[in-house]
Amino acid sequence: MGERVSFNVNAELYENRFGELAIRFPGERVYQEVGTRKGENFLSDALRMLEQGECPKVWREMAPHELLYGKDWHCISRMGYVSGDERKPALEMEAQPKEIGARARAYLQDVLH
Repeated sequence: MGERVSFNVNAELYENRFGELAIRFPGERVYQEVGTRKGENFLSDALRMLEQGECPKVWREMAPHELLYGKDWHCISRMGYVSGDERKPALEMEAQPKEIGARARAYLQDVLH
């Protein structure tokens, strides 16, 4: 049996119909305005938030229910740990690259190559 990504501790990247991005963390903490600066990427931002509790100052917290009811948000990628090992972070795509916007592709550059 191969290794798989475990989502016991995770982050999920969402995109809406306007190309805006948001990240949902455990405890229903949701931030928008992510991926707005050049050089940022989902994996390093998620790890910094999960491990150090730090996020970029431009991020704005939003109500978790907005992901369900506003702007047609949908999950495009998940971050977890391979077999639950925190030394092995990994990303899993929930959408095909052709289905996501340019900002999301740039923010997921490490996965999409």
